[in-house]
Amino acid sequence: MTHSSIAWTILAITSGMAIIAPARAQEPDTTSTAQALSSVETLNTVTVVGTVDDLQSLDFYAPNSSFVLNRDEIDEQGARKLDQALHYEAGVLSEPFGADNKVEWFKIRGFDASISLDGTPTTPNGYFVWKPEIFGVESVEVLKGPNSLIFGASEAGGVVNLVTKRPKKEEALLMQAEVGHPDRMGLGIDYNGIANEAGTAYYRIVAQARSEDGMQDGTDMKSYYLAPSFTFDFTPRTSLTLLTSIQHEDGTPTNGFLPAYGTIIDTPYGLIDRHMNAGEPDFDRLKRTQISAGWLFSHEFSPAWTFTQNYKYSQLDIDQRNVFAYGSDGDRELLRGYTLTDGDTRNHYFDNRMSGKLRLSDNVELLPTFGIDYLRSDTSGLNNGFGWAPNLDMFEPVYGAPFTANGTPYELDTRQLGLYASAQLRVGDHWNFNAGIRHDRAKSSGNINGGDTSYDVSHNSVNVGAMYISDYGVSPYIGYSESFKPVAGVDGYGNSYRPYEAKQTEVGVKLEPTWLDGAVTIAYFDIEEKNALIADSTNIQTQSGKRSNKGVELQGDFNITPNTAIKVSYTHNHSRQDISANETVRTPLIPKHQASLWVSHRFILPNSNPLTVAAGLRYNGSTEDERYYPGETIPSHTLVDLMMKYKFNRDWALQLNARNLTDKTYVSGCDFYCYYGGGRTVDLQLQYQW
Repeated sequence: MTHSSIAWTILAITSGMAIIAPARAQEPDTTSTAQALSSVETLNTVTVVGTVDDLQSLDFYAPNSSFVLNRDEIDEQGARKLDQALHYEAGVLSEPFGADNKVEWFKIRGFDASISLDGTPTTPNGYFVWKPEIFGVESVEVLKGPNSLIFGASEAGGVVNLVTKRPKKEEALLMQAEVGHPDRMGLGIDYNGIANEAGTAYYRIVAQARSEDGMQDGTDMKSYYLAPSFTFDFTPRTSLTLLTSIQHEDGTPTNGFLPAYGTIIDTPYGLIDRHMNAGEPDFDRLKRTQISAGWLFSHEFSPAWTFTQNYKYSQLDIDQRNVFAYGSDGDRELLRGYTLTDGDTRNHYFDNRMSGKLRLSDNVELLPTFGIDYLRSDTSGLNNGFGWAPNLDMFEPVYGAPFTANGTPYELDTRQLGLYASAQLRVGDHWNFNAGIRHDRAKSSGNINGGDTSYDVSHNSVNVGAMYISDYGVSPYIGYSESFKPVAGVDGYGNSYRPYEAKQTEVGVKLEPTWLDGAVTIAYFDIEEKNALIADSTNIQTQSGKRSNKGVELQGDFNITPNTAIKVSYTHNHSRQDISANETVRTPLIPKHQASLWVSHRFILPNSNPLTVAAGLRYNGSTEDERYYPGETIPSHTLVDLMMKYKFNRDWALQLNARNLTDKTYVSGCDFYCYYGGGRTVDLQLQYQW
């Protein structure tokens, strides 16, 4: 079916929504605009299985840097991927490698971050990477900086937990259709229903189909997502939610890897066109199927004590191969290689947890949590991290030169057992304390490209924090946290790699004065990760390296009128990394300065229907790859985004989103490879909801 045929089909289905949808009176939308525009998320203290909050508080008055993106904020940004949803958050660098249809790319406070689904780690390794469907997500919880308390081994940048859509005790329906540029179209359905008269059994069905072209010529991706879920309230104190999902992607992956020559370094023939595909369109492919099934169980023994259990089985099957450019001949030709991955990953994850409330006195309350979790992850298949591919003229590419692609066995079996305990202590109305400790035992065995991947490590992680909540809306806090991440393999001297270990010290103040309809957070952080891999004088990889980042963040979310909301952020990074035992350089890709501004205003038209218009600016300062291209500065860039949403009535709405509205051409960064940033995208979405 052609794109035009699919577009007409979408429009026909959308036109039929009014016929199949139940009739509703066109009641005025009486929701408070200030409430609708408020983006400060404060979670309640009710234990919700699969969220971070009951273990590591994400409340505004918790002594840490965290935030929660709700569904309305994701929709307002028009985000179709997780990295797009994070563009306007302080400390987050999204899409550092440009727009990519294969996987999510973002860094938090200068480091990679771990992604989990409903509190379950996604265990990426090599090219075996789970890609979440953002349409199936209800909220995004982000805890910044090292923190292994959540599920043990994790990246130094923090933890991003996606809370998927779950059944609610109400009947509701959402249907939406979208078309856009470049050649984007999609359909989505989200239905919540009640299964019995008593209202103790309810369900939700979420489905999504989308097709879109990538920025490079000849790239595209089709994705399909289905997630049925069911909740049973056996008693007022006992509930069980079954979560299932299946997701499939099929297409030609984007290819952002390019040399500095032709991107940041001029040539006699000009610069490489950002739409030029450095791969092989007839060879490159991605077929990925993701299946998950599990349960969230909760039983309240008393008003003070609750037991929760989280289990998830996930399976990732992937068949991916890519040709990419790794250099040039200094004239017209790209030097190219290929990667190949064909296999699957199977995960089992259990988490058993007890949470309570203890009133120690009239002014002191203790909220303890303790538990045990277990992760088993098995990956097997074929892999080739680098194979030879024919050269390509970067200015007049001709594809189709023959070459042979093959892979070697890839086997990785991982086990991790964790014991943890945490507590929140509230003293009167002014003091809030957090503390947590975790012990992990992680073991791995396997073989990758003929190399041993085994490790057997034990690790203790702690985090502590304290906040003083004043009567004037000024609340200073201090915190310390740790993380670790095992590394498979041995160095050139036969020594097994030690886990990456990171620690963070943070000092900040959270402002919520009575005269401000919103909140502002200012934080200073100091993160250090040790045991990083570096090359010594003999070019043998050893673990004597260190990565660090000291910075300042400012995040403000507030309403300046009942109809006007502002979201502003600023980040300063001083990020460094060791590249040898005697040399430290500025970390590539990480700008010293980042800033963003999102302004949203709601107009009430003469017909009483609301029109919301929003505009955003995203600024990333200049960067430099001092190791490979010293003296070559990658210029700063500022991007413009636009959103317009018109509500015909209570049920129908039309929304337009444009990202990089001016279609600015820019290089997002260089880290040996260089990457063009994403071009302009435009989405038009028609939505029916009741």
